[in-house]
Amino acid sequence: MINLKNKTMNLFTKTMNISTIKKMLAFAWVMLISVSAFAQQDKTGFLVLAPDRGFMGNQEIRDLHAGFDEHYTTSLAFITPEETDRFLAEAVKKLQNEDVSKLVVIPMFLSDNHPLYKLGLERLNNGNLTNLPIEFAEPMSQNYLVGEILADRITELSQHPEKEALVLVTTGASTEEEKEAIKADLEQVVHMNHGRFAFNSEAVVVFGNEGARSENSQKKLEKNLSEIKNKGFTPVVIPFGLTQKLDGMMAFSSRIQPLTYKYGALYNGKDLTPHKDVELWLAKQANSYLPVTKENLGVVFMPHGSDYNWNRTMMDAIAELHNEYKIEYAFSMGDADLIEQAARKLEKRGATAITVLRIFSLESSFKKSTEFLLGLRKDIGRNAHMMHGAGMPPRIRSGSIFYTTGGLEDSPLFAEALLDRAIALSENPEKETIILVGHGTRTEEGNTRWLENLKSITEHMEKTAREKGYQFRGFKYENWREDWPKLREKRIKNVRSMVKEAGKDGGTAIVIPARTTQGGHARRWLGDLEFRHDGEGFAPHPLFVQWVEGLIQESLDYFNNGKNVPTGVSHSPTTGAERHPSH
Repeated sequence: MINLKNKTMNLFTKTMNISTIKKMLAFAWVMLISVSAFAQQDKTGFLVLAPDRGFMGNQEIRDLHAGFDEHYTTSLAFITPEETDRFLAEAVKKLQNEDVSKLVVIPMFLSDNHPLYKLGLERLNNGNLTNLPIEFAEPMSQNYLVGEILADRITELSQHPEKEALVLVTTGASTEEEKEAIKADLEQVVHMNHGRFAFNSEAVVVFGNEGARSENSQKKLEKNLSEIKNKGFTPVVIPFGLTQKLDGMMAFSSRIQPLTYKYGALYNGKDLTPHKDVELWLAKQANSYLPVTKENLGVVFMPHGSDYNWNRTMMDAIAELHNEYKIEYAFSMGDADLIEQAARKLEKRGATAITVLRIFSLESSFKKSTEFLLGLRKDIGRNAHMMHGAGMPPRIRSGSIFYTTGGLEDSPLFAEALLDRAIALSENPEKETIILVGHGTRTEEGNTRWLENLKSITEHMEKTAREKGYQFRGFKYENWREDWPKLREKRIKNVRSMVKEAGKDGGTAIVIPARTTQGGHARRWLGDLEFRHDGEGFAPHPLFVQWVEGLIQESLDYFNNGKNVPTGVSHSPTTGAERHPSH
């Protein structure tokens, strides 16, 4: 073996001079240093700040942070009135020892108006603790997962919401101004569940930083409970926040318990922790600051869906993209369960950033409902498509970050693919009229938007056809409005008139469905007329693949806005899903 190695080296040195070898070694060394420096440059450390709650409360936070620490470069600092600098310095030093290049502060505070968070913010901003660049994530009240935690607490207690009044109680304010600001932040969390519970009234009571010992705050809470009881309603009281919890007895929730019993409130003393979604919240905050590449991007492909043949056509249309991206399917009109199932599959495959591609004609189709269940909207909106009126969908509880995009609208790629369909059917362009027919909507506003898109598409088709040397007799368009019998009768007549007109003087109509793929009702409603038609829409077509890839690139751009994303460099954080499979 040694002799073989020596012979190999002798052969190598004979064919390459020493100068060349030195250059190669130097190049390799430079590349090694560059990769090492780049990896170091891109390393983010997450500094989690939490209020001092006493032993039991702090231990709950430590336990949650321990799970987070398994997958991220992080440290935890408890903020106290007396020794904040000391604890911050320890936490920052831990991260610096791990060679991080920047810090992201994750505030485990419901409100950025909490005096302890403001204290920690002030100390970090004075520049004495670190020279590293620092970014600050949003407080907990800004994230829908906290709304889901509140929903769980409510569900554990509430029996008949219409006969009940919700009261959230929290602590921490040192001034009246802070009380009002913290109250507004918690009201925002309450608002995240509007439409899910139908309470008679909702209120937030903010205690001062002396906690349950504040007589004024106790009186305010008692007045609130008394008024609810006098009106004949049952209070549902939830101590919602990172409240004081030295032990089970010396806790804020225990100290207000006598008041809740006095007024017959539904109450169990559970506050924000422990709850598994807090760890998911930590992961989601971290993932939003980390680079997203093809390696950790997941794609949910969501067309309308139909029978197996239709669905298979759409799947085959993007089959080649499976070699480049992690893709799962959710054929539906924004079905919450199907989207969640697809997201869970992607997370198991390593995705920490997931985009839902809405493959519909209009950008607005199922946008609001999809954004809501992904936690991208805090309320559902009145006019959102909601599973045919099935009500408020459950939001996906996940540490992944989400995005959704889609809608063909008047994409030039869509227009050019439809032109290819027409050319494939064409025999004598000078005598042929291209008629585009779309699905249409029930509302006049939506239908007008669709028709405007068809107008733009036909104009692009006509221009492109001329450039390719095809002089078609004309281009026309209409919507079937096919799902609404009273609306479609007039539209069917319009299309029939177009086909008949196109057939005059030896002409021919070529009817093209302006749809995501094959389909439509041309044969059903035009079957007794002369026209050419094969039912093919956008997909499958190379331009459809190009359009889908454009949506994926848009998603990557969204996730990486302002981030430095190295080519070929990935990371392996967690979504928390493997530890919490029920969500």
